[in-house]
Amino acid sequence: MSRKEPIYQTILSALVLELNANHFRKNDPFYSESELRKKYQVSSTTVVRVLNMLADQGYIYRVQGKGSFVSKFNRGTAVRITDTHTYDIDEEQVAILVADQEMALPTRAKFEDGTAIWYLERLREIKRAPFEFSQSWYLASLIPDTAMKKLREVHSIYAVIRKHAQLDLSRQPFEQEYAATCVPSQRIADYLHVGMETTVIKIERWVFQGEQPLEYTISYMLPNYFGLALTSDSKSVTTNRIR
Repeated sequence: MSRKEPIYQTILSALVLELNANHFRKNDPFYSESELRKKYQVSSTTVVRVLNMLADQGYIYRVQGKGSFVSKFNRGTAVRITDTHTYDIDEEQVAILVADQEMALPTRAKFEDGTAIWYLERLREIKRAPFEFSQSWYLASLIPDTAMKKLREVHSIYAVIRKHAQLDLSRQPFEQEYAATCVPSQRIADYLHVGMETTVIKIERWVFQGEQPLEYTISYMLPNYFGLALTSDSKSVTTNRIR
C-alpha cells in the first residue's frame, strides 16, 4: 500500500502549479494565511509551513506586517541569460597559473570530503590587460595528469575535458551566483593590476551531473568587462530543468 502524500506537500504542489501557470504576476500579493486556511481547511501551522517552503524555494517573498508577494521571477519560467561583454572574444587569452591536486576543498564546493580534485587558478586577459582571475575545483577524473604537465599549451579546460572525458561541461546543469564585492586579497589585486579597494564582480559557479558535482569556480571580474541580459518566455518548465 502506498503512503498517502502529506497534506502540506499536496498544498505546496497545488500552489506551485498556480504560480507556474501565470495566475499571478511578479510582485502581486499572494494568498494570506487566513485565505489559505479557508481554501484548504487546514491549520495555521500547515499554512505557515507551506508559505515558508515557497519562500525558501524562491517562489514568494514575505514582508513583516504586509504579507506574502510573488517573486520577481517565477521559478517555473524559462529564463535565458546572455553574456553581453563588450570585448572581442577572439582577442582573449587564458593562462593557467596554478594546477594542484592537494588544495583543500572549500565547503561551498559541494564535493564530498575526500573527493579527488584538480585545483586550477586562471587569468583571462584582453590585449595583455588582465580582467578576470578564477579559482576552480574539478573532479580529478575529468582531467588527465598529462594535460597538466604543459600548462602553457592548455587554453581551454573545457576542451581538455571534452577530449578526455567525452563530456561537455557547458551543457550540464549548473548554478551561478553574482555579487559585487572588493578584491579579496593582495595577490588577486596584483594579478588584476588593481588596488585592494577596487570593486569586482564575484561569480560562483557549480556544475553537476545528476547529484555529482563536477566543477566549482570562483571568479573575480573587473566590472567594466561584465554584462548580462536576461529574457524569459511564457512557457512553464519543471524546476529540475531550470539552470
